[in-house]
Amino acid sequence: LYRAFYALPSFSNIEGIPTGAVYGFTRMLIKLLRKEEPQYIACAFDKGRKTFRHQKSKDYKANRPAMPEELVAQIPLIKETLEAFRIPVFEQEEYEADDLLGTLAKKGEKEGLKVKILSGDKDFLQLVSSSIFVLRPKKGISGTHLFNEEEVKKEFDISPSQIVDFLALAGDSSDNISGVPGIGPVAAKALIQEFDSLENLLENLQELSLKKRELIKRYISQAKLSKELATIITSVPIKTNIEQLKVKEPDKDILFSLFKKLNFKGLMKEFALQKPQKANYKDYNEI
Repeated sequence: LYRAFYALPSFSNIEGIPTGAVYGFTRMLIKLLRKEEPQYIACAFDKGRKTFRHQKSKDYKANRPAMPEELVAQIPLIKETLEAFRIPVFEQEEYEADDLLGTLAKKGEKEGLKVKILSGDKDFLQLVSSSIFVLRPKKGISGTHLFNEEEVKKEFDISPSQIVDFLALAGDSSDNISGVPGIGPVAAKALIQEFDSLENLLENLQELSLKKRELIKRYISQAKLSKELATIITSVPIKTNIEQLKVKEPDKDILFSLFKKLNFKGLMKEFALQKPQKANYKDYNEI
């Protein structure tokens, strides 16, 4: 949503309602459907600003600015768009959207599916496996970079499963996760490469230099908490099954009405002309 919001100029419909993020999001969605041709699809939102992670750490994401009001006003319209495309939307108290998508991804993996998560959030890279991939936007709202296990190792020099161990030591400024003060990214990466995980590192502190050993011992609790905060939950009790996530034909009438309200003339024209039983996912350039 943020990428769609910031990638395009700010514009609004004839009633003055901001619509830039809705348009950018819709373009991204149509391109995704056309290019990836998924059999199943789902979208997740944060239910609120406070989750179980905030209960564990009052500082978690405390440095994050509030969502711009212009974007907040467009969230209901984005959800209307998803509803018109008949795409299931998930939100749940106490959990972040990351946890919901992580849980759905693991469900898909268990069903034998190849799962792709579209997100610019690097935290999702911890979920990458032989069946789960991450599509990270590269530029604006057009290009994406597919991360598999090999790409993650190439980019970060550690495996996907070690990302949370790395963050436990190095921290994550974007989420205000402290890690171990004095252990930067380079040192954290070297330690995880040598000891594989935070737990194994803590069991073998005697192998470290005196300075590093004392430093990590001083912040053991903080390192463990940092790993917990960085770990995406993949066991959220979501009431759904894979069949409910099957891609469906969008509701053309609802889309037409929505696009008309938003003054998306190009999209409105295309969907009005398409055949009733078949959606036409074209690359739309006209608003």
